[in-house]
Amino acid sequence: MNQSDYGKGSFLIANPVLPDPNFSRTVVLLCNHDDQGSFGLVINKVADVQAADIFHKIDLLDSYDHRVYAGGPVAPSQLFYLCRLKEPVPELDRVCDDVYLGMSWEALETVLPLIAQPERDLRFYLGYSGWSAGQLAGEMEQRSWLTCDARGAFVFEENEGSIWARTVKSMGKDYEYLINAPVNPQWN
Repeated sequence: MNQSDYGKGSFLIANPVLPDPNFSRTVVLLCNHDDQGSFGLVINKVADVQAADIFHKIDLLDSYDHRVYAGGPVAPSQLFYLCRLKEPVPELDRVCDDVYLGMSWEALETVLPLIAQPERDLRFYLGYSGWSAGQLAGEMEQRSWLTCDARGAFVFEENEGSIWARTVKSMGKDYEYLINAPVNPQWN
C-alpha cells in the first residue's frame, strides 16, 4: 500500500516521532474515512478499567472478564466493540477481513451467540480516535503515521504489547529500523 493510500480497513501505525503521547507506539484500525473526517480505534492500548466495572449490570456480559482497550482520547466513556466473524451480520459494519465493528447492545445480543470464542474474538474499546475533515491528511503529510492494510490477526493478537512492532515488521525490512527508535527522539 502506498503511504498516501489509506481508508477504511487500513492500519495507521504511529511513527516514533509522533509527538502526541496518546498515540505513542499505537496502531489504529481505521473504521471510517471520508470527506467528513476519520474514525478509528487504537487496537493495542489497554484501558485503565476492569471489564467487571463496566459490565456488572449487563446480564449479557456480567461474566466477561477480559481486557478492555482504550480506543482513543475522544469520548472516553463511549463503548465500541470489534468481533471476528466468518459471516457478515447486517447489524455490524465490516471493517476488514473478518473484522466487524459494533456500537449497540442490541446488535451484540444478536452477534454474541455467533462468536465461537468470545474471549479470543471479541474486544471492547472505550473512546475512539477521530480526525476532522483534512486533519488526518495533514498528519500524513507530516509523516506522523505509516499505513498498511489492516489484518484481523493483528486486531485480535493475544499480546497487545507486540502489535506495534509486528505491524511495523509486516511492512518490510525498510521499516524495521523504527522498532529500535527511542520513544522520545530527544533520548537519542
